[in-house]
Amino acid sequence: MNRDEIARKFKQGVVLCRNGKLVEASNLFQQIIATGSEEPLHLSYHGLILATAHGRRREGLQLCQRAMAFDPAEPEVVLNLARLHEISGQKLQAIETLRRGLRANPEQPRLMKQIERLSPRKRPPLSMVDRDNAVNKSLAIMLARMTGKRGDSSGRTTPMAPRTLR
Repeated sequence: MNRDEIARKFKQGVVLCRNGKLVEASNLFQQIIATGSEEPLHLSYHGLILATAHGRRREGLQLCQRAMAFDPAEPEVVLNLARLHEISGQKLQAIETLRRGLRANPEQPRLMKQIERLSPRKRPPLSMVDRDNAVNKSLAIMLARMTGKRGDSSGRTTPMAPRTLR
C-alpha cells in the first residue's frame, strides 16, 4: 500500500469512526497498521477503535500512549488517549493527559474545551470580583473550611479530610 492509499484509508477511517461505524473503521485502521505504520495518528485511532469497538482496552490504551509519546502536541492523539481514560473511568488521568497536551501545544482550544467539560469549576463566592482576586480566594478557602466541604472534579461537594497538626 503506498502513501496516498494509506492517507486515503486513514481519512475514510476517521470519517467512519466519527459516524459511529466502528467495525468498518477498524478494518481500515488494521490495514494501515499492517503496513508497519508508526504514525502517531494511525496508532492513536487504531488504539481507540480496539478499545471501543472490540473491548481490547489494554491494547488500545498502550497504542494511544505510544502515539502520545511520539507526538504529544497533536490534538487528536491527546484527545483519543483522554477519551480512553474517560471511558475506562479514569477521569483524573484523562484530565492530566489533556493538561500534558496543553503543555506541548498551549492554548489548543479543543483540549481546553475538554478540560472544562471534565473538570468544571465552582462559581466564585463574589461574582462581581474576578475569580483570581485575593478576596475571592480567601472567601472560598474560608467557606470550604467552615462547611467542611470542598469541590471535587465533578462539581459535587465532598467532605474534606481532617487536617492533622504537625
